[in-house]
Amino acid sequence: MDYKKKLPAWLTRISSRRSLITHGGAMLGASCLTTTEARSQTTDDPGGPVPSAFDVKKFGATGLRKDNATRAFRDAIQACTSSGGGIVYVPPGEYTVGTVRLLDHVTLHVEAGATLFLSQDRADYVREQWAMIYAENAKNIAVTGRGTLDGLAQYDYTEMRGVDPEISKEIEIARTAGMDMRRYYRSREAVNTFMVIINDSTDFLLSGVSIINSPLWTVRLNDCDRVFVRGIYIYSDLEKGVNADGIDICSSRNVTISDSVIVTADDAIVLKSISRGGKPANPVENITVTNCVLTSSSTPLMIGTETEADIRDVVFNNCVIRNSNKGFGINVQDGATVSNVIFSNLTIETSRRHWNWWGDSEMCKFVLKKRSETSRLGKIKDIMIDNIIAHPMGTSTITGHPEQSLENIRISNVQVYMEPENAKDKRASHALRVERVNGLKMRDLSIGWKEDQTEEKWQSALVLKNVADFVIDSFSGRQGLRSGESPAIVLDNVEDGVIRDSRAAAGTNTFIHVQGAGSKEILLRDNHVKYAKKEITFADKTVSKAVDKL
Repeated sequence: MDYKKKLPAWLTRISSRRSLITHGGAMLGASCLTTTEARSQTTDDPGGPVPSAFDVKKFGATGLRKDNATRAFRDAIQACTSSGGGIVYVPPGEYTVGTVRLLDHVTLHVEAGATLFLSQDRADYVREQWAMIYAENAKNIAVTGRGTLDGLAQYDYTEMRGVDPEISKEIEIARTAGMDMRRYYRSREAVNTFMVIINDSTDFLLSGVSIINSPLWTVRLNDCDRVFVRGIYIYSDLEKGVNADGIDICSSRNVTISDSVIVTADDAIVLKSISRGGKPANPVENITVTNCVLTSSSTPLMIGTETEADIRDVVFNNCVIRNSNKGFGINVQDGATVSNVIFSNLTIETSRRHWNWWGDSEMCKFVLKKRSETSRLGKIKDIMIDNIIAHPMGTSTITGHPEQSLENIRISNVQVYMEPENAKDKRASHALRVERVNGLKMRDLSIGWKEDQTEEKWQSALVLKNVADFVIDSFSGRQGLRSGESPAIVLDNVEDGVIRDSRAAAGTNTFIHVQGAGSKEILLRDNHVKYAKKEITFADKTVSKAVDKL
């Protein structure tokens, strides 16, 4: 078939660098279309510059899966960049490829109906370029189109190999509950690569494509600047896909992700700061994620655990989270400061997963810790959680370190509806537990519990422990079980706080319970406690002196 007749009309019309990051350049004989030929395919030519297009079939690719196309892709990309840049065009067909390296000013356009399959021949990969799509120190590069990249991931279901220290507690709960202690691991016989690795590059666009069945992280961005991801689809098996993250933003800056659907077993979108190649880690900064639909057997929106350099100025906004093992999280273990982060306008629906996945089906989990005894202790500060509707099954936690409290955590306009756990190894207790925080502001937080199906371990709606400088404004809720004796709110070793304009929901036993010898300077004002049997109780008479009522 004549390639000139197959070139999509829109391909000749695009001149915006941001829409496809395309580039003008010299023509290369029969291997590309001339500007005149390309324009002849459309009747509404705007008259702007038209890029050259290099068809991989002109370089030897057959479009048949049985034929290895790695060399054809590499040659087309080399010819394209040598001519000054343009589009390497992948027409409909099936292509088996190993490492394909993007070079300066090249857009790899994978047409609808085209699928790239990950080669299972290790000879098709370059050392230290263990990915299907790879770039190093490149500029103005892109992967676009409506085609598919398939990583052909393979897994084995076998006995647990060692104990993951991050979930050692959960493993024992599962074992006690009589759960099958086998789990999935990547097959050692298959080629286990990343799908896309972009290193030390500037101006990378990833648009439109579907990337499925990655054996490892699907898209990894290392030390990149100005990255634009939009309108893509990522999928890995929710039960089997160990280590198959969606998008990992590592030590990169100025990254936007939008309008995408990501369904992954491991984290869907995760930010990390990692040293690489003997170089210290760079900060992660200026990141926006918006208008995405996310599902994960781990965490859809995640920061950490690898946190060797600071992570700051991050916005996660306008996302739908469905069928996930957690909503969002921050886990700092390597000494970095995570700051200026907003989680906003999210709807969250969680579902318990197999015991080997991190997460308890909670709305959120923030944790500050040391990876080892010699690790630096980092910080988590200046975090905003705003406009959230969540249906979790697990206890959400926001926890500092004994040597370093979290700082300035603000929660506003959040509705939590606790659901029963769909697993035998029960984990949930409280709805939200906040511990070791200095500067906590909550406004318009409501906690509800499933009425027709409950969990016997449900306790309090809100627990604050070792928290200083706090305001709880317009809270509404009760304990988990109507017949339970747990208070709606537990204050344990807290100081310098206010609870005001808050409401005990119908069926409340005790609204507020205060305990801990360190509790002091607590003010209660204008709270509605009509439906509570008791407004406040104390662990002992000494603690009662900590509270003033207006």
